[in-house]
Amino acid sequence: MANLDLYQLRAFFAAAQTLSYTEAAKRLYVTQSAVSHAVAKLERGLKEKLFGRSGGRLELTEAGRILYRACENAFCELDAARERIEGLGGRNAGVIRLGATVEFGTTLLVKYLKDFIAGNPGVHIDFQFRPDLLKPLLSDELDMAIDCRSHAAEGLEKVPLFREEYAVIASPGFVRARGLRVPRDLSRCPVLSIDKDGQWWGNFMNALQPSERPELRDVTQLNHIRAIINAAMEGLGAGFVPRYTVLKELKAGTLVNVFPRLKLLEDNFYVYQKTGKARLERHRRLLDHLKNIKSAHLERA
Repeated sequence: MANLDLYQLRAFFAAAQTLSYTEAAKRLYVTQSAVSHAVAKLERGLKEKLFGRSGGRLELTEAGRILYRACENAFCELDAARERIEGLGGRNAGVIRLGATVEFGTTLLVKYLKDFIAGNPGVHIDFQFRPDLLKPLLSDELDMAIDCRSHAAEGLEKVPLFREEYAVIASPGFVRARGLRVPRDLSRCPVLSIDKDGQWWGNFMNALQPSERPELRDVTQLNHIRAIINAAMEGLGAGFVPRYTVLKELKAGTLVNVFPRLKLLEDNFYVYQKTGKARLERHRRLLDHLKNIKSAHLERA
């Protein structure tokens, strides 16, 4: 078997991450044909097909999956070595592409990481705030992700962070006009939800006994938490949101927690990263900082 060529391996790895020669070419700043030719040469040297096609889309063969896992480990080790070598000269420790859910990222995360960024000038963080985090993490568009959804995938590490509390919110005038006193009162008023069928309200509904649950008959869909908050302040309905997103509004009295004594179900936030990248010093530093997020920080958001 011929020696493995580093350029060919990088071309293969990029194509395996994206399952697209075109997207791989964009990552490597080369042409699509350069990637496909490099992969073809690698396949000839190995005497094995690394990619097949299903429905017009690339997919890894068994040989491709074996080589992909080896490349992932090898390139992580090379990145760790580069990090250590650059650290010897006092140069940058590297870049972390950090993903998070939109509301958490924009409301809390950028504020909380201010001290980390100031204390780690060699680590550069780029942020991506988006609702879908697993796919870009697995394809290495992201290095780390903070998500309130529970994900399980081969080679993915998951570290719990903090519990996310929720609140049912409405304007004071809306509460008075609709006579909101108990959860079943929501059956006769408009509610605001990320989705039309009201599944967004699941942590509220599941915290109630069946006899206490309202029927959400009048649901207004708004596909962003900040839109729900603004609509609630305008008296357009009652909303269900993470409590930290409305602390200022609750304090100012523009919104009220409609059922403050009701114990709602909570979600857990997690940090996700690939096992290989978890060995990087910059990742360890950032994870240690993130693990110190407490409910007190949410209260100060």
